[in-house]
Amino acid sequence: MREPLDLAVEDIRRHALMTLRAAGVHNQLPVPIELVAAAVDLQRIDLFDDDDVPDEMRATLAKIQGNVLGALSVEERRYYVDPTLPLERRRFTEAHEIGHDALPWHGGAYFADDRTTLTAKTRVLLEAEANLFAAEILFAADRFSNEADSVAASIDVPLELNTKYQTSAAATLQRYVSNSRRTLALIGTGLRPSRMGHLPVYSTLSCESTKFRAKFGAVTQLVGSWLGPKHYPEVDALNTSHRGVVPATDVTLDTSRGRVRFIAEGFGNGHSGFVLLRERKKAA
Repeated sequence: MREPLDLAVEDIRRHALMTLRAAGVHNQLPVPIELVAAAVDLQRIDLFDDDDVPDEMRATLAKIQGNVLGALSVEERRYYVDPTLPLERRRFTEAHEIGHDALPWHGGAYFADDRTTLTAKTRVLLEAEANLFAAEILFAADRFSNEADSVAASIDVPLELNTKYQTSAAATLQRYVSNSRRTLALIGTGLRPSRMGHLPVYSTLSCESTKFRAKFGAVTQLVGSWLGPKHYPEVDALNTSHRGVVPATDVTLDTSRGRVRFIAEGFGNGHSGFVLLRERKKAA
């Protein structure tokens, strides 16, 4: 059975593309968020500018005070963003709030978004949909993936393009893998090891390309809930003090096609770890 978000993907992509075209920014990089907002008649307001925050919105924000990243007031035609956020995070938050307005089934006067995941299933789905819309906007629909797939696969590709698109390294890695036409997978981890020296695998950070999934299965099923030296010999290099790329190494995983060798390249940003997998080509 397909997940509810899967059923909405094409609709979300269509609305994002319509918004990019309405803004006239489909070929501009990085995508100018202020023009995207103007295309749907939204005005940005700094979240801490109390004079411009209506009473109803202030009451909503008070419930999640200290965690608010952004908010949307449909009736006021305004969205609110924490101006102290890092550039890449702020751009994503802005695109997320615009998504709540641009997706017509996201009816409602107010949205307030924070770092937590709300428990109501409908709310979780709406947040996931707004996240997908934001990614479509920031990565200029298919432009990023076409550019990324035009060169040889490597972890260096997304880590060089994220500056061009003004997106976080984590988001760019996920987009690179999930939308690639190649056989790629990404293992996302925490950086605090267990007593055995293993890192927790996070399904929310892990993904694979359609081609990888069809050929080998979901990457989280291949490695399980913990990443240790059995699956990734360089696991010790991913830790809270490491920021940057971990040199490539070979890994062998049990897949739906038996034991397969992959090239694994690591990356840590101080908060999370990532391991990019690409199939090692057999020698001729």
